[in-house]
Amino acid sequence: MTGLDPGATAAAAAPGSRPSEVARFAEVDQLGDALRTGVAEVTAVAGDFGNRVRRVPVAVLRPRTPDDIVAAVRFGARLGIPVVPRGAGHAVDGQAQTGRGIVVDLTTLAGVGRPDADRISVGAGARWGAVLDATLPAGLMPPVLPDFLELTVGGTISAGGVGGASHHHGSVSDNVIDLDVITPDGDLVLCSADRERARFDGVRGTQGEHGVIARVTLRLTAAPAGARRYLLRYADLATFVADQLRLAVEGRFAHVLGQIVYDPAGRLSFFLEAAATFTAESAADEPDDEALLRDLNHQGIEAIQTLALRDFLGRLAPLTAQLRATGSWQTDPHPRCNVMLPGESVERIASGVLDGLTPRLLGPGGSILFIPIPTARIVAPNVPKATSDELTVLFGLQRTAPAGDRELVRLMRAANSALYSEAETAGGTGYTALSAYHMKRAESEPGRQ
Repeated sequence: MTGLDPGATAAAAAPGSRPSEVARFAEVDQLGDALRTGVAEVTAVAGDFGNRVRRVPVAVLRPRTPDDIVAAVRFGARLGIPVVPRGAGHAVDGQAQTGRGIVVDLTTLAGVGRPDADRISVGAGARWGAVLDATLPAGLMPPVLPDFLELTVGGTISAGGVGGASHHHGSVSDNVIDLDVITPDGDLVLCSADRERARFDGVRGTQGEHGVIARVTLRLTAAPAGARRYLLRYADLATFVADQLRLAVEGRFAHVLGQIVYDPAGRLSFFLEAAATFTAESAADEPDDEALLRDLNHQGIEAIQTLALRDFLGRLAPLTAQLRATGSWQTDPHPRCNVMLPGESVERIASGVLDGLTPRLLGPGGSILFIPIPTARIVAPNVPKATSDELTVLFGLQRTAPAGDRELVRLMRAANSALYSEAETAGGTGYTALSAYHMKRAESEPGRQ
């Protein structure tokens, strides 16, 4: 069968040129300038946030419309070459990379429509910040958002998507009304809970395995005016975990997550971040701090802040700007590990992780993230969850290794692998880990560092 030479990469071609293996097919002519093979274009999508896997594709597609993706997928299906969707490039294990095919840069499909009373239609490459810029002036917002607003909508849904409001509203994928999807055979399909349900369920939470999301209709709800943010300090893991699990069930706060960090002296610090929202209609609507905090078992209150809603939702922006300014964001490896644990096992597993952890094995600026969610709230069938327990907790080690320290990366990855195994043994699962599909593709495409 005629196909692409797996060793041919666009990095060897002149900027703007097309390798002969690509250029001779009619589908490629149809794509015109949307298909790029210049060195700058293909190298720009050869890595991801993990900064550990590097694969230079033969070409990068910057689609003008979903029809361009249709043409590229049909071309790839006919010749047996990968066509891999990529959003913001925030993966850490090379899920959105290929060394012998085409990367679809979905950020060109970033249109955001006008919000209706309960929904908004957006391109898969739209960033969450842009969605909020469109919805908040209308007094609306998506019920669940990731904390990092620079992610793309399509990429978040492909992973599943959880956030501090998931204990009320489930995953981001549970708040999708419909999707335009390009199937692996190259068909453009509108799918929803009532139409093409198998496809609708198949693409949410499976990292592009069952199709490329091109457009999304998101559910919207009324947006509050602001948030009262509480940062509570805990003395030990047990009380820290217990309060989080309790709050996930009670629902007294709009937003709940936990974080463990090392302080400057190298000691573990436990923090619970909770937020209550309010309208601007009257002072009486503002949260009652004493009532909200009265029976929690925190050691102290690190901070209480009253923030406009957009400021609260974008509160990570200064931190990411700082990391970019140092260069760590762009160049340091990030061998991160996120698992979904049963609530009954999270303290035991977290305790074991902490026993073997050091500041070096977490890395500069690293943290451990907890997001507690009632399992029944995660309805989309392929979004990872701990099916063995009434509570699911996203437990994530947000690691960073200095660039060039391969031995440290190896140690971090070994610890991650052990955590994945323990999560599965306990009835949990990985979150955004390499699926069998991605692992099989990765094995055929060397490029890991």
